[in-house]
Amino acid sequence: MRYRLQPETAVLDDNGLTISAGWIVIYNVNDDGEFLQANYQYLPVGVGLPANSYLDSPHDVDENRAIIHNGQHWTYPADFRGQTIYSTETGEKLTVTFVGEIPPNYTLLAPTSEFDRWDSDGERWVLDTEKQHRYHVNLATKQKKLLLSEANEQIEYLTDAIDANIATDEEKNLLADWKKCRVLLNRIDVNLAPDIEWPQRPKISVR
Repeated sequence: MRYRLQPETAVLDDNGLTISAGWIVIYNVNDDGEFLQANYQYLPVGVGLPANSYLDSPHDVDENRAIIHNGQHWTYPADFRGQTIYSTETGEKLTVTFVGEIPPNYTLLAPTSEFDRWDSDGERWVLDTEKQHRYHVNLATKQKKLLLSEANEQIEYLTDAIDANIATDEEKNLLADWKKCRVLLNRIDVNLAPDIEWPQRPKISVR
């Protein structure tokens, strides 16, 4: 043949050694067997394939699959690397850095609030109303304690001023206001949180 319109194709024997020099398409993988790229490789007579390369071609996969050669053949395990998964026990989030299925007790579905719990039957997050209520009760308990402390402090100061006969008319009125506020605070049932109507705080007495 006067002209060769195609490059010579390498031919390998059953032992993987080249018996006819030429070019061939090889498929490279990293040290973990994951596919990297396909390229043309020239093989002289007597040599085999470069390390971490194969002749058989993998097939294409979608974005949630990896291409891995296990030394015998291509495999296509699940691949969620870079995605966020959530613990169905705690809601804690984790960025996937490994190839394979999502671990048990994790999901790709994100909870919609800090009060969600995982419904294993429905495979979804649902609002945990008890957890939500406990959260609001705790907030209300802290707020009630803080406001009572403030009221007690103001009442103690204003009472001292009256007992010492140095209270102004404004301070005498403030004492009544703060005592009323303290009574209303003590009547508050924190278990009604978050539906609580807090009493208006009187003016802070100037020291």
